[in-house]
Amino acid sequence: KLYLMEAEEAFCNKANDSAESLYKKALSSAREHRFIHEEALAHELAGHFFLDSGKKETAVEHFMQAHEKYHEWGATAKCNSLFEFVNGVIGTMSSLGGCTTPDSLSSSNENSENEEKNTRKRISDWSN
Repeated sequence: KLYLMEAEEAFCNKANDSAESLYKKALSSAREHRFIHEEALAHELAGHFFLDSGKKETAVEHFMQAHEKYHEWGATAKCNSLFEFVNGVIGTMSSLGGCTTPDSLSSSNENSENEEKNTRKRISDWSN
């Protein structure tokens, strides 16, 4: 949590290099300790940082990761809220990587199941 708070402080102070490094540390720490909710939040906030920094593609990657972690954590309302934000501000998440809403991820439709597997694989590949 401390890294994330420091990253946000650096972001507010326009210390972008420091902020980027601290977001990475916050994500690494949350992942290492298996704090899914903190990893989701760190990805979401990093997404806002990168969006503000003009790095749209990197921002979308972080928002997709946040969406996946919120979904994994069971925070459906937050998942939907983030999805709507990204679609409204950036454009469709699906056109930038196939991210879907939690409702369609849980669908028994074979197409949705394949899309979920592809999204998880893509995110897993990106994380490694």
